[in-house]
Parts: sequence; C-alpha cells; structure tokens
Amino acid sequence: MGKKITVYMIDGTEYGPRFGEIGNWVGKAIYSPRATVNKIISRDEFDNPGIYCLKGDPTDEAFAEKIYIGEAENVRTRLKQHLSDSNKDFTELIFFISNGS
Repeated sequence: MGKKITVYMIDGTEYGPRFGEIGNWVGKAIYSPRATVNKIISRDEFDNPGIYCLKGDPTDEAFAEKIYIGEAENVRTRLKQHLSDSNKDFTELIFFISNGS
C-alpha cells in the first residue's frame, strides 16, 4: 500500500530547508542544511520534543559520513547549543516530532 508524502520547500529552493509530512502519521520531519538553520529555527515545530540527526563530514577515511543522533524535550533549545559548539561541525540537520497523540 502506498503512502502520500507532502514536502514543502520552506524557502522555495530545492536545496534549502524542507518540511515533510506522511499521510496518516502524526509526526512531521524537517530537513535543513546548517547554513539555513538560523532562518527557520523560529518555527513553532522547533518548540516540540523530538529526535534529531546531525550529519557531518567524516573524520576518518573509513566512513562516508558522520551522524550524531539525539533527542530533546525542546528541539530549538538543544539545537542552539549544538550551533554554538565549535566541536559540532555538522552540515545538515533532520528532525522528527510528533504533532499529536
């Protein structure tokens, strides 16, 4: 059985931040390159608890990419901590939140 996926390009560009929903799922997903996180971090979705992934360049030739997975009661607060930490050199962000029961 197929699923309907709705993707909204927040800034209207194909490489910018995107907001996604899957039909019959109470969650939402937001993707953003690090360069545009500050433009969208004020969105209401960032005030929710959620699971997030920070994708970065590999630190070892044996790996294609580096991914940090975290959870937060308030995604905005936690992401601001990551953004201010010079040791967190992520290039992309994706997070998932529940928008209902």
